[in-house]
Amino acid sequence: MPQRWNQLARAFSRLRASAGFTPDWFLIPLAGVVGALGGVAAAGFGTMVEWLSENLSLAQARNSPWEMGAMIVLIPAAGGLVVGLIQSRLMRTGPIHGVPEVIESLARDRGKLKGRIGASKAITATCTLGTGGSAGVEGPIITIGATVGSKIAQWLHIKPEHYPTLIGCGAASATAGIFNAPIAGVLFVLEVILRDFSVRTFMPIVVASVFGTAVSQEVLTQFGSGHDSAAGALFQVPAEMLIDYRFTLKEVPAYMMLGLLCGLAGLGLAAALRLSGKLWQRVPLPPYWRPALGGLMLGAMGLLFIVLFPANHTIEQELGYHQPVFMGNGYPVIESLLRPDTYNATNIGLWLLLAIIGFKVVGTGLTIGSGGSGGVIAPSLFVGAASGALLAVALQKTGYFPGATPATYALAGMAGAIAATLHCPLTAFLLVFEITQDYKVILPIMLVAIIATTAAQFMHRDSVYTDILRRRGIRFGRLADMTLLRRLHAADVPPTPAVLVTAGDPAQRLIDLATDFAASDFVVVDDREGYVGMVVGDDLRTALVQREAIPLMIVGELMRTNLPTVQPGESLDVVIDKFAKHEVSSLPLLKGDGSVSGMITRSRLLRRYQDELDEQG
Repeated sequence: MPQRWNQLARAFSRLRASAGFTPDWFLIPLAGVVGALGGVAAAGFGTMVEWLSENLSLAQARNSPWEMGAMIVLIPAAGGLVVGLIQSRLMRTGPIHGVPEVIESLARDRGKLKGRIGASKAITATCTLGTGGSAGVEGPIITIGATVGSKIAQWLHIKPEHYPTLIGCGAASATAGIFNAPIAGVLFVLEVILRDFSVRTFMPIVVASVFGTAVSQEVLTQFGSGHDSAAGALFQVPAEMLIDYRFTLKEVPAYMMLGLLCGLAGLGLAAALRLSGKLWQRVPLPPYWRPALGGLMLGAMGLLFIVLFPANHTIEQELGYHQPVFMGNGYPVIESLLRPDTYNATNIGLWLLLAIIGFKVVGTGLTIGSGGSGGVIAPSLFVGAASGALLAVALQKTGYFPGATPATYALAGMAGAIAATLHCPLTAFLLVFEITQDYKVILPIMLVAIIATTAAQFMHRDSVYTDILRRRGIRFGRLADMTLLRRLHAADVPPTPAVLVTAGDPAQRLIDLATDFAASDFVVVDDREGYVGMVVGDDLRTALVQREAIPLMIVGELMRTNLPTVQPGESLDVVIDKFAKHEVSSLPLLKGDGSVSGMITRSRLLRRYQDELDEQG
């Protein structure tokens, strides 16, 4: 029977080859399956967050002012406590940033995401966002979709080289489903997560994104969630706003100013997240209390905002929002800033716009930095829209305003802030175009996104994601180089035999072994052959300068204990970074039990990389 199956498999392979299908043809139909599941996840997750948020917001609105104030403070705190308990006690995952974990898994573990990461993110993000946390749905849904793609790859025993593609399919379909933006979903994955624009990756991800969008729309339509994306654009831009709009040369200086402003706004948001994360790590509280305290402080900020801007001047009353505007994902506020009549019929002015930008940045830092679960794209959209409106209103007050309405500047500001925060200009202007479905402002949107990205990179080289990853030891280079290095792992480099010694051996033994084995680096092990440290050639040569002292020395006196080790599953970009930090020619390659399996040398690593370049070229 096995022989019969082998014959059928060989016959199928010949038929596939004669038909012109590549060996990885199966990724296309599998991408459709992953995309459909990602669309279901996006629809379900979005509906849960929306239902919880609307019911709690309406419950606040129906109470007396004192009761509403108490709920504004206590609901986010309660949500934070639930999140902390789930992360620390139930799922035991700790705070999950989302996208950085997905990228890190691709670099360190070949993309093998654990199912509990996606489950934990779904539950904790629902609690955070539904109770008023200042964050977005996109980070969690990307993590959920990526986990779906990874688990399917693991269940079907797909080759590890295809894991990034299937993870990208899950992330793209979920992103496209939640935003109703299939093109931006594809570009986000290629530009930010995979950093790979090759055709073999591009085609499956496009298929997944199409299926994710279609399935998400169908689910939302059939089950009547009321989600706007089921019917079309996520943010409805009034058709009359841009009927006669035409981008002219005289608007270029103003939009260039907006690009610089968005660059600063994006940097401010990223800096707030970095600073908040560091400060919260120093808070002497159990980890599960930190999100609760963060929620309590966020609610207190909500009360402060209401005091500073009484009801007859707040956007809450003017826009029909049932909680302080900087809390939650802020989508209703963004949509209002995209309507020209908002600026004519309300009291939105410079101080209010400055306040909601500042409160949003600080509130997002409190929510995510304390351990709450959510994404940064929605806050970026919010800050960008408010920044665009701020510049337009300021220009109007000076008497110079070349644009038609502040709403167009709010629209371009959304792209600028995303581009500055995430360093992804392509994704930024296509996302804004797709979620508004209006092409007439695409030129200023593109200009603002590019200038904002350039300004942000000039002032700080890392995006909000890569900053987290760089602190974890993940480095980023050019797209093509990094894509290739991440596909290769330490196990792909032929190891050299390790020459083992113990810390108690006499130093003379190193000289004898160097002669016998032509070795320059030695691995120090314990009695069970577990790794302890290394003696490198430079240290041995230094000792030989005082050769008369060699008989009195032992290996432990020459040993280095601060050198990194290498695991077989680590990608070569991580290994190269370890070599770059230490002037050594080889590093020990360890097995899962901590014993030494060999040495990985700098020369063999570079030779393997060059061989792969030759194959690709």
